Amino acid sequence: MHEAEIIEKDKSNRMLSKREMEILQSIKKGYLYKEVGTELHISSETVKKHLRNIYNKLSVRNKTEAINKLFG
Repeated sequence: MHEAEIIEKDKSNRMLSKREMEILQSIKKGYLYKEVGTELHISSETVKKHLRNIYNKLSVRNKTEAINKLFG
């Protein structure tokens, strides 16, 4: 991995709240919105809202792009 990619991932990690990171990590594990919500004691609609915020912060369009940007 190039140094610029490492720096970009570090910046992206710091842009997200702890809750947003928890949600994205659960999605990465393959959990459904409802399962993420149950695990974190929030509704599936709240999970979706957090994901929209994540997409905006990371300038991505979907879960796959968000996961690749942070963990890829």
